Amino acid sequence: MSHKTLRAIMLACALAIAPSCASLPRLENPIAIAQSVDARAYALMGTYAALIEEAADLVRAADTPPALKRALGSAERAATPAVEALGIAVIAYARARRDLDAAPAGDSASLAASFAIAARHLSDAILAAEQPIQALAALVRTDRS
Repeated sequence: MSHKTLRAIMLACALAIAPSCASLPRLENPIAIAQSVDARAYALMGTYAALIEEAADLVRAADTPPALKRALGSAERAATPAVEALGIAVIAYARARRDLDAAPAGDSASLAASFAIAARHLSDAILAAEQPIQALAALVRTDRS
């Protein structure tokens, strides 16, 4: 799968999630209430999608200072690759979990190892995405205050 195709898929997912996120009650930190590593990743991607929507509104607004518009663009350029990598890690994790769940009991040792690796990669991707998403969130919140 090419990088452009993957980016288009991630953008489509983000745009699909954003309207449903907006209809939910506002949570201060949906990532903190996630119960599993994959739920945490989905919460992080949903937060990113909502922030991108808010940042786009700020950039389109005529009264937004040019310095904030530039900062939002920089923050988006830092966060997007991290979220794309997170999306790849989520897919790998889901595949590894599916394979492990479908395996007969006696044949699952290597699949369990693969699943553990995928879980570790997903945790690493979450950690890598948190900081740039928090930076984007701080800029979006700055405009609200």
